Formats: sequence, structure tokens, C-alpha cells
Amino acid sequence: MSILGTFELGKGNFYPAAVIFIVGAAELGNWIGRRYRGPSSQGADIGTLTAAALGLLALLLAFSFSIALSRFDARCKMVLEEANAIGSTANFALMLPEAAQGPVLALLRDYAAVRVRLGVSADRSDMEREIAQSLDIQGKLWRQAVAVSAAAPQSLPVDRFVASLNEMNNIHEKRLTALRYPVPVAVMAMLICVAMVAMGFTGYNSGVVGAKRRVPDLIMSLTVAVLIMLVFDLDRPTHGLIRVPAQPLIDAAQGISR
Repeated sequence: MSILGTFELGKGNFYPAAVIFIVGAAELGNWIGRRYRGPSSQGADIGTLTAAALGLLALLLAFSFSIALSRFDARCKMVLEEANAIGSTANFALMLPEAAQGPVLALLRDYAAVRVRLGVSADRSDMEREIAQSLDIQGKLWRQAVAVSAAAPQSLPVDRFVASLNEMNNIHEKRLTALRYPVPVAVMAMLICVAMVAMGFTGYNSGVVGAKRRVPDLIMSLTVAVLIMLVFDLDRPTHGLIRVPAQPLIDAAQGISR
């Protein structure tokens, strides 16, 4: 199985693979270093290469973590914006003719419930089903909007309702874009490869100079692997332990009048 394939399979395969690859690289480097131990000057040369590789790894980790954290923050903000848009649309719906209020509010409650589930499951078919349900409810809401607009074309409350509904639909597309386009898999694979090279050099340096520091090297390797897992968790909200909180949408659904 390729590294890229491992990323696509999700956390169940990626997390153990990250630990095995990085720790294994450090152990392999240590074994090769002990096997080809040479003069002390060779250790100094390898130390320079090790420092350069670790510096490159630190730079890539910093950039990757910053990007993943900013995208996670953006997803959280989109959930809040969508909850506010749904709440505003529900408030403007209360200004519509009484005959239209009930159906519109019921549709908005259903829509909020679907949006709470969006992006929770790692199964692509679940996500596509929730998108289809969202679009179906949006279509029903727009048919209601067309009907009330035709009945009262000059009504300010109707205009405000239509504008709020349009904003709610726009946020739907923004949120889908954020869910569908994480940091490219190739970038994550490159991060793993650089970590393997850096920790391999670290282990090799320990073996060449004859230093008994396998435990510190192991701790360092595990730390790097955990940091990469954290980047992966932040960047892919449908995998891992870190999830985008849906409480704003739950509150919005509960706040819609019945």
C-alpha cells in the first residue's frame, strides 16, 4: 500500500502508519549508524546534516500546523455564520403571512437538523446524502419564497426573508468547499517523508557516534508523529478526535418557533 493510499483510508490506518514509519526510520538509521561507525569527524558531518533535516522538518510542521489550524477556525466560523443565517431566516419567516409561517419554520427546523449532521461521518455516501437533503429543503424553501413574493411583491418583510434565505444558501456552498478541500494529500505525504528522513538522520547520528540515546530518539520520533497526527486531525474534520462543534446549529434549531 502506498503512503498516499494510507492517507485516503483515514485515521484507522494513518495514525499507526505515521508512528511506524517515523519510529522505524529512527531505528533503521540507528542500526545503520552502528553498523558503519567511523571516525569522530564523520559524526560531526552527520550532525550537521541532522540539524539541517530537523530544521526543515520544524519549518514544514510550523507551516502545516498553521494552515490546518486556520482552516479549522474557518470551519468553526462557518458553522456559526450558518446558525446565525438560519436563525435570521426563521425570524424573518415570522413576518410572513400566517399561512406560510408554519411550513417555512418546519422546513428550517429540518434544514438545521440536516446541517448538524453534515461532515460528522467519514463515509462519503453519508455526506452526499446530507447534501442532497439540504438541497431538497432549500428548493422547498425557495418555492415558498416564490409563492409569498408573488402574493405580496412589494412587501418589505418578504424581501428581507428572501435576502436572508439567499445568504443561508451562499453559506451552504462555502461550508461544502471547506469540507471538500483539505490540505492536499501530497503535502501530508511529503511531511511524513521529511519526518522519516530527519528522524533517520537523528538515529544514524546516534549510531555513528556510539551514543546510547535510543530512548530520547524514540521520544522525539513519537513527538513528531503526534504533531503530524494533530495536523491531520485539524485538517480533516470527519476523521480523528478533533471535531468542529455543531452546538450553534443545535441552538439555532431549538430556537426556531413551533
